[in-house]
Amino acid sequence: MRYKFTFAIFILSISMAFAQEMYEVDLEERNNSIVITNTANDMMENGNYEQAAKILESIFKNDPTFHPAYIEYYKAIYGTKYDHLKLIEVLKQGLTIFENDDELAYYLGNVYQSARKFGEAIDAYSDAISYSKINGEDYPIVWGYHFNRGNCHLKTAQYEKAIKDYSYALELSPDNGDILTNRGTSYYQVKQKALACEDWTSALKFGADAAKKYVDLYCKTID
Repeated sequence: MRYKFTFAIFILSISMAFAQEMYEVDLEERNNSIVITNTANDMMENGNYEQAAKILESIFKNDPTFHPAYIEYYKAIYGTKYDHLKLIEVLKQGLTIFENDDELAYYLGNVYQSARKFGEAIDAYSDAISYSKINGEDYPIVWGYHFNRGNCHLKTAQYEKAIKDYSYALELSPDNGDILTNRGTSYYQVKQKALACEDWTSALKFGADAAKKYVDLYCKTID
């Protein structure tokens, strides 16, 4: 499930039901969460990601149903050297609260993939894909669920599964050079050189410069 919140001051007390559990949201605490999250966002705009992550952590204890905090926490930590184990813990907490949340499951997959825990990443991406079938595949990042699961399959030599994931990702994001490049690599690994070269050549047309080396190495002549 996807959630949209306006970062404004609430004027009414709130109760919310998530994953069949009722949470009482204290008005003052929710307003505090909004202030903290806005402050963290400002910190990240100035490059202070670690401090932003630290101030967000109080929200998960005191106001765990404030969904924007999970998204900002992911942005603060992913791609930095800060505590990825804590990020995994927080994302898992969010997934116990927000039922069928494909975005949080996707972010969890990204963290696992960056840690080279490909089995766990595949499971998380599979959850994200399943939830997206419920929530709708029109969400702009859904193609990435399939693309990144495909990347994990490629890295673990599950080439046929990777091809299926990349092909579906292309349905959601046509003319995507990165998807075409990686699908071409998967085709090459299963000895379908003609299809590989077709993908790599198309990838070049869509601005994926990484495909050039494959075209130069493998596609001058096609057996």
